Amino acid sequence: MEFTQAELYLMLNMHPVERPLWLVGADLREARLCEADLRGANLRDANLSGAYLRGADLRGADLEGASLRGADLSGANLEGANLTGVKLRGAQFQGALMPDGTHCEDLVIPPSPKPLTFAFDTPGQ
Repeated sequence: MEFTQAELYLMLNMHPVERPLWLVGADLREARLCEADLRGANLRDANLSGAYLRGADLRGADLEGASLRGADLSGANLEGANLTGVKLRGAQFQGALMPDGTHCEDLVIPPSPKPLTFAFDTPGQ
């Protein structure tokens, strides 16, 4: 499933806040989602490679198996998000609030060929 920027804009601005978005397996490469309200969104296996998620609200979002390679999550709120199996090479997290509630001052995942593994304690798991 692939979306145009206009379709994403409408989807993000027209969906009821009490009903999280369901974007399982969505192709959101290089999508401009700065300041987007993605609270509780189901983004399992979504391709968010190179996406602009600066300041996005991803509290409680399910990103299991998603690709965030090269994505900019600077200032994003990931508190309570599920990052199990997420691909993070080249992702930027400066100023982001991480799933365990810690504030990330300056984290950029290097685009290295070695596998990277991160574990966050997610509330309720």
